[in-house]
Amino acid sequence: MTSRERFLTAAKRGVPDKVPAAPYNGNFGAALAGIPLSQYNTNGKLMAQAHIRTWELIGHDVVVAQSDNYYIAQGFGCVIHQPENLTPHLVKPAVERLEEIDALKVPDPYKDGRMPVYLEAVHLLREHFGKEVGVRGPGTGPFSLASYLAGGTENFLMEIATAEMDEDKEKETLLFQLMDLSSDALIAFLKALLEAGSDVAQAGDSLASLSMISPAIYEKYVFPFEKKVFSAIDPIAHARGAVTLLHICGDTRKILPLMAETGADILEIDSKVDLAEAKALTRGKVALMGNLDPTEVLFRGTPKTVRDLSEACMRAVEAQKGGFILGSGCEVVMQSPLENLKAMVEAAHSFHIEEVV
Repeated sequence: MTSRERFLTAAKRGVPDKVPAAPYNGNFGAALAGIPLSQYNTNGKLMAQAHIRTWELIGHDVVVAQSDNYYIAQGFGCVIHQPENLTPHLVKPAVERLEEIDALKVPDPYKDGRMPVYLEAVHLLREHFGKEVGVRGPGTGPFSLASYLAGGTENFLMEIATAEMDEDKEKETLLFQLMDLSSDALIAFLKALLEAGSDVAQAGDSLASLSMISPAIYEKYVFPFEKKVFSAIDPIAHARGAVTLLHICGDTRKILPLMAETGADILEIDSKVDLAEAKALTRGKVALMGNLDPTEVLFRGTPKTVRDLSEACMRAVEAQKGGFILGSGCEVVMQSPLENLKAMVEAAHSFHIEEVV
């Protein structure tokens, strides 16, 4: 199998020839190539070059064109501050108040914000690798994206808390309207990303972490809109031979059964979740990806530690039965040792499925 075939087979819950390895190593690639983030995340050619170089050194099965979460938000008018070699942060939301969201329109992924940067990078990676290596583009989840648009993250969460405490139906309606808007923007971007050649259409919804919201808030304000995204994108992705993915940071055990009902083909599991438990909670409805700790294992660990814990991940989910991709629990730290990433890939590829009892 090619790397791309290996990944797509596992993503569709099939049994590949080897366990695919797919660390989420966007900004790591920029650091490895010596490209400052302020150039990397504003130039599709440089982004593609960084990941071609990263693949040459590591040999993973899926390259990742990824950096930060604001490329769609900027298309709505959000303002960010971009340090030379750090990830950007939000300076000004698109509007200050929920009541102003009628002024917002879904941006054009081919023209607005930094979405064209990622489309170009994915296109160039697809062109370079052909059908040999998987290509993964980004996708800011609807809940996270909504928080950037109206008032910023803190104000957005406060609006939800107020709507719930006061049983404010008017505010609730505005929040649902905002979530519809962010969902539509993500759908538009993912359609363009698939057209550019991505093998993955994803929603990375970091703000939906249970460190930030309750399971009840997830079920009411997040789940319906993640499901909306995948309902729209799944048929398009599958028609192109691509797959869909959902990632939420942190300990998601209390919402994993719902996450498995969103329609995503893959759930990318954070390192805070035991993989065996994740498999039990999702009941074989989705493929699983994960979940080496990016900080304690891939950044601070040794190659031996990485190999040992990679094997532990694969045993925990019975990777020999398919439906599993070895990945990082979240984004790989930029300064992680190259040897640790190589050890991760080697561990996955040496876990010979046909030889495991």
